Amino acid sequence: MIDTDPVIESKTRALMMNKSPEERLIIGCSMFTFVKAIVRSSIMQKNSSMPPCDLKKELFLRFYGNDMDKSARDRIANSLSQ
Repeated sequence: MIDTDPVIESKTRALMMNKSPEERLIIGCSMFTFVKAIVRSSIMQKNSSMPPCDLKKELFLRFYGNDMDKSARDRIANSLSQ
């Protein structure tokens, strides 16, 4: 879905490109940390007593579960549950 006005998108891109690579990396890492906290909260709302190893597995599945074949996904997910 593209719902951003092309002029605004162009201005936003120009602002980001004016930042140093280090600043862009920091912004990207900060955004990932924020999204991870939101996803973690969503998972914990369903099961507040989830063990840490199961939380790792659920986070992995939410973020990367569709990026690989079932065999690889299951192998990684199972290793996180141990």
